[in-house]
Amino acid sequence: MDSFTMSDKKKTIIATTWEYLLKKGLANASIGDLCREAKLAQSSLYYWFDNKDDIWISAGKYGLSKVVDKLFAFTLKHTASPKQYFDILLEEIDKYKTELRCVIQITVSPVFGKRMRETMKDFNYSYADYAKKLMEIFNCTFDQAEIFIYSTLSAIVDYAVWDDGEKTQLLLDNLYNRIIKTININGQ
Repeated sequence: MDSFTMSDKKKTIIATTWEYLLKKGLANASIGDLCREAKLAQSSLYYWFDNKDDIWISAGKYGLSKVVDKLFAFTLKHTASPKQYFDILLEEIDKYKTELRCVIQITVSPVFGKRMRETMKDFNYSYADYAKKLMEIFNCTFDQAEIFIYSTLSAIVDYAVWDDGEKTQLLLDNLYNRIIKTININGQ
């Protein structure tokens, strides 16, 4: 028996599937091709996952989790200088456009979308934890922190889909100005 635990093996398959989806795109992905590239038997794949939907959705959720964690870390790193944060956020998002677009493909897919959106509700818990951190940093209310989070996420998704940096930067500048007025970040 190999040294992987079952959960480690499943995590490895999910990570491999995510990389495969990034390379192929959802429209060009197939279970057969994934198994060939990952050197897996389909029977092994279906041992860990209920069906094809479960495989793609698990990979999408994994990918989104990675991006969200990185963007939250980036945000927390820049809380001392909110203006700089809003000025360089698009450069940071550029690093994750492929990942964001893949997640969006899965999320809006007529085949996988409904179930993907249901599983993404789990992210509300991490957003709530993040809002609590922002409350402490900026001495603001939970509602104010939540508005910041969801407004920023909306701008990120808009930018990932439409790739209109100028328009998105206007949205971010507006968000920054509203935040400064609402919660008076750093007395600015």
